[in-house]
Amino acid sequence: MTIQRSNEPDAFRAFEQAGWDRVIETYERTFGFITAQTVEPLLDAAQVSGACRVLDVCTGHGVIAATAVRRGATVTGVDIGQQVLNVARRNVPDAEFRQADAENLPFDAETFDAVVCGFGIIHLPTPERALTEFLRVTRRGGRIAVSVWERALPSNGFGVLFGAIRAHGRLDIPLPHGPDMFQFSDAESLIGALKATGIADIAVTRVEQVWHLRQPGDFMDGFLNGAVRGAALLAGQGPEGLAAIKAAAAEHIERDFRVAGGFAVPMGALVGSGSKT
Repeated sequence: MTIQRSNEPDAFRAFEQAGWDRVIETYERTFGFITAQTVEPLLDAAQVSGACRVLDVCTGHGVIAATAVRRGATVTGVDIGQQVLNVARRNVPDAEFRQADAENLPFDAETFDAVVCGFGIIHLPTPERALTEFLRVTRRGGRIAVSVWERALPSNGFGVLFGAIRAHGRLDIPLPHGPDMFQFSDAESLIGALKATGIADIAVTRVEQVWHLRQPGDFMDGFLNGAVRGAALLAGQGPEGLAAIKAAAAEHIERDFRVAGGFAVPMGALVGSGSKT
C-alpha cells in the first residue's frame, strides 16, 4: 500500500503546529467530547493496564494520557505544540510530557510496552514515517494502536461539512499540502497501512461516536473554533460563501439528526491496532 505524504512537509508541519497551539483549549471543549469516546477502545486495543509503559503520541489535551494513568500505566505524552503541552500538563500532572515530532521520536528502540495515537496520524506530513517510529520504540510483543475518523458520508458529521462546502463553496482553498485525512478511514486502508509498516496481528474496530449539540449552528462553530484544517478551509470561503455553508449544514442537521433535547450527529471512528513481533 502507498501511504500519502505531504508535498511540502515543513510548511504543513508548521501549519498544524501553529493551528493546534491556537485552538487546543477550544478543541478540548468541542471535539474533545467526541474523541473522548474512543479513548477506552484505543487503550483496550493497545492492552494498556497497570505497570505498562505507554507513549501517547500527539497527546493533545491529554485525555488518553489521563485515562492510561488511571489504569495504572506509566505514561509519557508527546506533542509538537508547546501550548498543547501546557494544557496537557495542567490536565494530567501524573504523566510526563515532552515536545517532540511524531516522525522523529526522541526515545531509544523498544522503550515502551504500548504506543497509542488518538486521531493524530491524520495530521502528520509523513504518516508512514510516524508509524515506523511507533514500531521502533515499541518493545517486541508490545502493542501499537491508532484512531482515525471514519470516511465522510451523508450520514455523518464530516459528510455534512463537506457536502455543504461542495454545494455552496469550494474545496480548493490554498493551504499547505497535507495527505488526505481520510486515507485510513476504512478497515481495508487502515489494515494496509499498518501492515505496510511492519505491524503484525492487525485488528480494526469501528467505534460509534456522537456529537451532541444543543443547536444546529453549534456544529459549524465547532469546526471554525476547534479544528485546524477544517477551520482554515472554512475561513477561505469568504463571508457570503461561509454563510451559505453554515446555513446548509444547519438545515441538514435540523432535518436528519434531531433527538430529544437537541441534536446527535454521528462522528464514527476506527481503531487500528497490532503488535511488534
